[in-house]
Amino acid sequence: MAEIKEKVKQFWRVVTFPDDVDKKYDEMCDNSYNKFADNFINLCYLIFFVFSIISLYFLITKEVL
Repeated sequence: MAEIKEKVKQFWRVVTFPDDVDKKYDEMCDNSYNKFADNFINLCYLIFFVFSIISLYFLITKEVL
């Protein structure tokens, strides 16, 4: 239980850390967020294209056209 409390306190410190206090830390956080956002967007594109291909396949094979 103490580990969980310490993790929550550490997370809270990270979330509420003010900007422009530590430029290196700010840059590291920005890069980490940008990498996460880029990977998330790429995953969404992948899911979109897979569903599009599957939908197109069924549209053509069921002769709806």
